[in-house]
Amino acid sequence: MELSSIEHIDPSQLSDFKAEVFITTLGYENRCTHVARLLEHQSCRKVVLDSNSCLKDFSYDENREYFLSKEFEFFPIDSDVPDLEAILSSLTGEDIGVMIDCTSMPPSWYYQFFKWFDEKQDFQGVVRMRIVYIMANYVSLDSSRKVKELTHFLQADIKTSVEKKKALVLGLSHEKNISDSIYKLVEPDLLYLYYADPPVAKKFVELTFINNHALINATPIRNLISYPIRNGQAIYQSLINTILPLRNDYSIVIIPHGPKIFSVVAMLIHLGYPDVRISYPAFKKPPAADRSPSGEPVVLDILFEGEE
Repeated sequence: MELSSIEHIDPSQLSDFKAEVFITTLGYENRCTHVARLLEHQSCRKVVLDSNSCLKDFSYDENREYFLSKEFEFFPIDSDVPDLEAILSSLTGEDIGVMIDCTSMPPSWYYQFFKWFDEKQDFQGVVRMRIVYIMANYVSLDSSRKVKELTHFLQADIKTSVEKKKALVLGLSHEKNISDSIYKLVEPDLLYLYYADPPVAKKFVELTFINNHALINATPIRNLISYPIRNGQAIYQSLINTILPLRNDYSIVIIPHGPKIFSVVAMLIHLGYPDVRISYPAFKKPPAADRSPSGEPVVLDILFEGEE
């Protein structure tokens, strides 16, 4: 199959979707069950992914009890990624609807869902995938935490006879010193900074500019790009407009630090352009906070179609 369209959906239309399966994740944050509660009336099959490595603290027990009470199917995850065959192979028909709540889902998991359908060459129908997640209220994180290394996620085995210059597309977050550390680790020849404006809360954008002041000032204004945090379709087009002119001359890496919607879109970019690498910062002290939901959900529709 191939990714044929990406469409921003107004949150008021969240329920206007016929799904055969709704997939979410058991996590420790208070916001973990928020999307599931909004979709309680859905009569489709309901699946919750349960990682053995998840922190079983904060709201974990309460969230687990909620999913049990609503008769979700629990899929324990012992490895790095879920067993997608076990979850998705029963889907039949030429028009399949899949709803995925990625609020508590790690990047490697939602990427595998995209990849599973993208590589399903024997399916001639269409798969309509609705991606949903709820953003979090602002929580102050430990300002002393530092980037340990960069995890090269989805790094393709690309061989080239010419050593290319490096272009870094970096998602800014509101945390202090993180973006500067990433920049020093990559040492790019060309830098683009992406930030959410408007963000989920005004405080986020204020801290983003304050805590990234030096890096922003050293970046040409044309390479400082804002994106609407609720509109994944607009983010995708903006990233495409940035990377396409660079691919011949630069080795491109996207580090989608910051809001999850930027990470989701980066995965979709990689599907179509596997030479674009994705990396994430790994921290010496991983953050953990019981974050509550903020505002309305972000909703993005993705269409996969069978190739003729």
